[in-house]
Amino acid sequence: MRIAARRRPIRAALFVSLITALSLMATTGIALADASGQPKGITDEAHSMHDLYLLVLALAVVVFVAVEAALVFALFRYRKRDDTLPPQTHGNNLLEVIWTTIPIVIVLVLFVFSFITLVDVEHDKDDANLTVEVQGFQYQWQFTYNMNDLGRRPEGAAALPEGQVVVIGKAGQEPELVIPVGEPVEFALKSNDVIHSFYVRDFLYKLDVIPGRDNRFTVTANETGTFRGQCAELCGLDHALMRFTLKVVERNEFDEYLRQVAAGANASAQRP
Repeated sequence: MRIAARRRPIRAALFVSLITALSLMATTGIALADASGQPKGITDEAHSMHDLYLLVLALAVVVFVAVEAALVFALFRYRKRDDTLPPQTHGNNLLEVIWTTIPIVIVLVLFVFSFITLVDVEHDKDDANLTVEVQGFQYQWQFTYNMNDLGRRPEGAAALPEGQVVVIGKAGQEPELVIPVGEPVEFALKSNDVIHSFYVRDFLYKLDVIPGRDNRFTVTANETGTFRGQCAELCGLDHALMRFTLKVVERNEFDEYLRQVAAGANASAQRP
């Protein structure tokens, strides 16, 4: 009886220590996630994916600490002290229910939150303010803006030229993709040769560009700046050269950019 009474405070201390360690590790895991090098993203959709990443990381840290704590506890608590054969236990219904229920709960939690994030990111958005056609080819990119499909523009804004504005990457000259901040932009992806992959690191998202398939996705950038994009699918000898620059600007700067590109294209067309 005395031995059992002495063990109770020890078990309680171990339990409290384990709970404290789990809480600290979960908090530390989230802090490490922000410092792990993964950007939070510059779009509303990227923020949802980043939150899902933090949840998965926190659960992984909790599971790791719990398993390691149980392992260390068992090693010290039930270590061999003499040659006496310890009591043999053939099954424990409560333990079996616990270690079956916990993984099921974790998987269900991950499934629900992953599904919610997937629906938020992947579902068709009818409120896209403009569409940019992205065409991948060996080994560069072409961005086409339909001037008749630029969506809602500020009242009193100067008219834009009609037709299309095309930006084509060339050898040694990476193309520039410019979009307005705070507006839903749809990217329509096409390829005329092999499979490419449209990837912008700060979108936390990539989508394959497949010949004969019309792949689309919509994002709303909420931060201005210059970011890097590239092909993320091995597409041939010069795959590494398929890079581009993404610029997120205010709407008036975006309109001015389109005017300049259109004026440059018209001047080149008029040269003898």
